Amino acid sequence: MDSTTWLYIALIIFLAGLIIAIIGVVLLIVGMKEPMKEIKGSANNLKERADKLQLEAASLSHHANELKEDIQMKSEKITVLVDAAKGTMNSVIDLNASVRSITGNIASRVDHDRENIAQVNEWSNGAIKFLTLLENQRRIESNRPTYSSPSLHDEKQY
Repeated sequence: MDSTTWLYIALIIFLAGLIIAIIGVVLLIVGMKEPMKEIKGSANNLKERADKLQLEAASLSHHANELKEDIQMKSEKITVLVDAAKGTMNSVIDLNASVRSITGNIASRVDHDRENIAQVNEWSNGAIKFLTLLENQRRIESNRPTYSSPSLHDEKQY
């Protein structure tokens, strides 16, 4: 066989291989079309989910900031309340100290004035005895018969 024949046979084999390759590529492209649509749909779905997550993250961030401000306001109010409670406690302690001081002062005056109290009791007892004596004398005088002269009109004439 001559070399031209071999050349034609090689050319036919090459063309057959080329046609098979082209058919393979076409089948590959046609076969890839459907999975590519699914991948594109999945990518779009993933993008929508990412957008929803981003929106929800922004919403959560907004709520977190509101909660933070609310907690800060309540914390300030609690701080004011605690300070007021401390002030009230200090006022109660001061009031208690004042009451103790006053009662201690009164107790010391009572102890100091026991002599005066004894004198007041003696004078009171003396005054009561004096008033009782006066009352008794008045009763005695009112019970004593007094002589009264009979009037002339009351006497019988004989």
